[in-house]
Amino acid sequence: MKRITAALLAMVMAMVSLQGCYGKMALTKKVYQVNGQVGDKFLRSLVTWAFIIVPVYQVSALVDFVVFNTIEFWSGRNPVAQGEKAFQYSENGDTFRVHAHKSGDVLRYTFNRYHGDTYLDTLTVDWNVKTGNSVAVLREGNDVMQFQAIRSKGGVQVTTSTPGALNPGGQIAALYQ
Repeated sequence: MKRITAALLAMVMAMVSLQGCYGKMALTKKVYQVNGQVGDKFLRSLVTWAFIIVPVYQVSALVDFVVFNTIEFWSGRNPVAQGEKAFQYSENGDTFRVHAHKSGDVLRYTFNRYHGDTYLDTLTVDWNVKTGNSVAVLREGNDVMQFQAIRSKGGVQVTTSTPGALNPGGQIAALYQ
């Protein structure tokens, strides 16, 4: 009797949990992105083998398959993928890899620009959706420029912490309506 009960329980759990077997597989994609961020192709290959031997990919795929895709099936949202989008587009020979992430009231947009396989620069914009204030950081090699836009009555005040970016330690006020 215990075997029949265990078999029925296993079948019911499988029927309920495997309903969402096709989903975003967001956790597995995140693990794959970690591996993809390794710059050297030989080291990346070594990390891939390590992730296979240590079963990082297998465990993340199993957790995605059984837990997160089931949650996605029943709720319509994958808790791992929630609030993140990534895409790329090309223009005039440059490729822009865009990653958007929402955490609380802050939206972070990261734009990585490449010309062919050559990395050029990164622009990161943090925008607070409640206050409307934002901070942008542009990294070109060793040069870093930071800008801040703060809403004020009747306009937006843009400042830079990088001397000489706009004018030495200067500010520019832009009005909006």
